[in-house]
Amino acid sequence: MAKINFKKIEIVISKAKEDAEATEKFLPIFLMSLALFLMVSFGPQFIDFVKAATSGVTLTATVGSTLTFTMDASAKAFGTVSSGTPAQATSTLYVVTNNSTGSNTTINRASTTATLFVGANTIPDTPNGNNWTAPAATTTTGPSAVWTTGTTVGLGFRVMTGTAGGASTTCGKSTTWWGADDGGANAKWSGISTTSAAQKIADCNSYYGGGQGQTVIYKLDVSAVQAGGDYQSSPTTFTATVN
Repeated sequence: MAKINFKKIEIVISKAKEDAEATEKFLPIFLMSLALFLMVSFGPQFIDFVKAATSGVTLTATVGSTLTFTMDASAKAFGTVSSGTPAQATSTLYVVTNNSTGSNTTINRASTTATLFVGANTIPDTPNGNNWTAPAATTTTGPSAVWTTGTTVGLGFRVMTGTAGGASTTCGKSTTWWGADDGGANAKWSGISTTSAAQKIADCNSYYGGGQGQTVIYKLDVSAVQAGGDYQSSPTTFTATVN
């Protein structure tokens, strides 16, 4: 007849239960110890690893300014001039730029000698006594005046303001410099500066990339005693510069 040792079975069951309870108590302690070990070993790196963080970036870029400048022709002719009958000629300047603050145009002569001469004979550059020295801004009245036929003599110039019928709009036009219209009594003229320093004649202070034309008009009359001959010009230079 077989005998069953219930006490032994009870002991085995009891021991197994004690191991499970020990494991349940040990696991949280182990995890806490591991976390503490990582924090001590890696310090802030571990803390940053477990945190969420955001950061931003600011983008900047520079677009280079470009400018092209051309003229319709490098030579202009007045033809034969008779006293009391003014003759005119024009130059059209084409400016293309992507500069956000626009560009300005200047004029200057190669030297302080008279612009038009033949031998020792010259034609005055200061009609009505006006000698173009650009004011500081296009809102300031320039050293220019209306042209009175029969009275005003010499070589004068102006920038077309685009107020006459059929005239092209000129960026940077200044009616305070060049008058309220292009073809009437309100048009103002001045002489090419007798200094060789560049003088501003137009200022476009905003972006325009379409290649607008700036038309410069020259006007010439001579006195009845002006010596005859084929007068030539000393070089006159226009320069376009980004603002």
